[in-house]
Amino acid sequence: MSQNNPQLPEYNNQASLRATLMLLFFGLSVLSFLVAIGHPEWFELRPVSTAAAAMSEAADKEAGA
Repeated sequence: MSQNNPQLPEYNNQASLRATLMLLFFGLSVLSFLVAIGHPEWFELRPVSTAAAAMSEAADKEAGA
């Protein structure tokens, strides 16, 4: 059985858990942002399949001719 210490405020487990999860989410967000700005090539649009790549190449050749 625990006794309350009159000098310490009431400890709120739910608020502590919420604060911990928010801090974790913020840290992961910052980490993902820093990783993303370090790899800009991840965000280049490129064809998904070989057929799409061939059509894109043909369209570029046709436009240039």
